Amino acid sequence: MSGILGRKIGMTVNFGVDGEMQAVTVIQAGPCKVLEQRTQEKHSYQAAVIGFEEVEGSRMKKKPRLGFFKKLGTPVYRVVREFRGLEVEPGTDIRVDQFAAGDRLTITGISRGKGWASAIKRWNFSRGRETHGGNFNRAIGSCGMKEFPARTIKGKKMSGRMGSDKITQKSVEVVEILPEDNLLIVRGPVVGGENALLKITKSGGSKTKTAA
Repeated sequence: MSGILGRKIGMTVNFGVDGEMQAVTVIQAGPCKVLEQRTQEKHSYQAAVIGFEEVEGSRMKKKPRLGFFKKLGTPVYRVVREFRGLEVEPGTDIRVDQFAAGDRLTITGISRGKGWASAIKRWNFSRGRETHGGNFNRAIGSCGMKEFPARTIKGKKMSGRMGSDKITQKSVEVVEILPEDNLLIVRGPVVGGENALLKITKSGGSKTKTAA
């Protein structure tokens, strides 16, 4: 198994083997349970269905999903995700100890939402001059055209909702794992705010540091 679900706890600092201080992110990774195995013969694709954060059925917001767990005969989980290309026996426990310091991970999550933002903040546009006669300020300028097609072209960079996008970070280095607490510590910042749901897979390759 090379994947797991987790929640971002927050950031702190850590000291490497060479004494260098580094920023790290702490992730509550698992434990998860393999609920179902999707097969090529039955579902036309290969995937493992994984459950995370077991809850009481009465506390489940999406009541129709209770039938899914009843059919499988498993406890109710708040989060259910598929990991494509994985073949794992249903009922298998997935824990953070499958990773090791130096592993490289691919982490997917939803970025922080920033609400409605102007084109200058959203797309890093330049503002108008502030000298005498300048009245451009923070406007984006012309966004259409007088002649054909006489409308704003679809996809033009303008003001709008900023953030809350699905972001995938690749080659994130594992600094340390704490199996007894189901904690995964990785180097640098990770997408999303505190308590953000993260999908974590091993991306191959490793970087092992040795003491000088």
